[in-house]
Amino acid sequence: MRQRQGSEFVGRRQQCDAFRANLRAPVAERKFVFGLHGQAGIGKTFLLRQLREISLQHSALVAVTDDNESNLVRVLAAIARQLAGQGGEARKFAQRFADYEQRHDEVLSDPQAPSEARELVMATAVRFGLGVVRAAAPGLGPVADAVPPERVQEWVEQCRGYLARRFGSQADVRLLLSPVEELTPCLVDDLRKIAHHRQLVVLFDNYERTAEVVEPWLLRLLHGYYGELPLGLVLGVAGQHPLDFNNWGEFSSILVSWRLDPFTAEESRTLLGRKGVRDPELADVILELSGGLPLLLAGLAESGDDDVHDPTGMAVARFLNFVPEQESRDDAVLAALPRVLDEDVLAVLSEPARAVGLFRWLRERPFVHEDHGRLKYHHVVREKMVRYERGRAPRRFRRRHQDLADHFRQRREELGLPGDSCWFDWEWRMLLVEEFYHRLCSAAHRWLPEALHHCATACGIEAEPAVHAWLDAFAAAARDSATGAVVACARDLQRFAIPGGSVDRAELQRYLRKRLDQAGFGQVVGARSVVSGGEPENRVVLDTADQDFFGGGEQGSAPVIGE
Repeated sequence: MRQRQGSEFVGRRQQCDAFRANLRAPVAERKFVFGLHGQAGIGKTFLLRQLREISLQHSALVAVTDDNESNLVRVLAAIARQLAGQGGEARKFAQRFADYEQRHDEVLSDPQAPSEARELVMATAVRFGLGVVRAAAPGLGPVADAVPPERVQEWVEQCRGYLARRFGSQADVRLLLSPVEELTPCLVDDLRKIAHHRQLVVLFDNYERTAEVVEPWLLRLLHGYYGELPLGLVLGVAGQHPLDFNNWGEFSSILVSWRLDPFTAEESRTLLGRKGVRDPELADVILELSGGLPLLLAGLAESGDDDVHDPTGMAVARFLNFVPEQESRDDAVLAALPRVLDEDVLAVLSEPARAVGLFRWLRERPFVHEDHGRLKYHHVVREKMVRYERGRAPRRFRRRHQDLADHFRQRREELGLPGDSCWFDWEWRMLLVEEFYHRLCSAAHRWLPEALHHCATACGIEAEPAVHAWLDAFAAAARDSATGAVVACARDLQRFAIPGGSVDRAELQRYLRKRLDQAGFGQVVGARSVVSGGEPENRVVLDTADQDFFGGGEQGSAPVIGE
């Protein structure tokens, strides 16, 4: 069964071969830590499962943990339990862990126990998601950051006496106050004994969620703080981010770091074929939608091929296939409208009270990634969801974009930058770009001339990224709104993008000045005539009579500007 599963695994051949060779290598040539990283949906968990199968095929004992273990003590227990299930009994750890659970339960069920004792015993398990781990007090060991430091020492003094009276053993007191520090040496001793007979592989998945707790412990483990590790032990971690060199650099000689990239077209088609997708037209649609992300490839392939003639509806249904609640599905589609998400933006699209929870929920979606604290949809998923929302509710689509534009304008105003200085502030410029992206999606013929004016102004700033941001915004608005005037405009503006990534700013500015002047808008193009928070001076509106200049009606043909 394992051989069949391995033969059906697609891609990542280089990583699998390297891991297999490492298990066979002499100890002196072996790597002991493997770090896998890549964006959500890239297939880290799938690869980790394959590494597990490879390890089992080589008669190694394997344990896999992730954020389903609620705290670090449970991680230790999960490792020991899984090894025992494969014949690697961790007897010393099992006995001490049983003592810990018994004492732990006795404290929690004792009506005479001080409330501080219950809270402290719970805290010393070092839960995930409660903040950075620290050494809070001598003898206490790691304690979750959720416990205020000024209370820790007071708790320790109050509880130490109670625990000593309750159990009559300082060893039991240490076990309850510092369970990780007490249990880990037991586990390491057991691992050394097991490693005399079998290789050991311990894998940590979803590391981006558990690293703040697991990583300090792992580093202490590798430093030998809990005892010498067996040479037959291999560790693997899989998360969205590479291992921090500041923490892991000293282990570079025994560490391998793998960045996982999207599947190639060949790998993608192989996976689709094994999932039963035989129709070339459907395969092309799925390849476009997935961007080569293995998780999306597999998910899209599972739903069959009966929706191939409605690729947008198919895409949204498949991307949200594992979201059962209709409200959450609607939230996911609406949240695709902004190009960048934070809680303030989500408050525009939903009830403000729901914004925090919605942000956290979206962060866990496989098609969303985090960038400097803000969220971005995978571009393929976002494009399909935006198109879907535009098609099913055009008026709501425009209204939502108008609301978002007003939101970004308000954020510009709140910066309070004086006069022309705003144009040299990166945040202000980016807010302006996002504002006008949404204005073009909501009412292109009203706002297009003004957007072109701002683009011309950006050309006069010695910052090429400012111009690129405007060209990208025009291209995105053209794609997302499908408005003929914006499509034509965006297509024509791309003529000024020079191969290699630069932009001919001077020519672009002259072109915009000429075209707006010829249209009789009376705008001094290129002058910084917009104040930091208000409307620009002499704002122009594209009347119906002038629509041909920018390329037809809302959904009509889109001739190129200047033809």
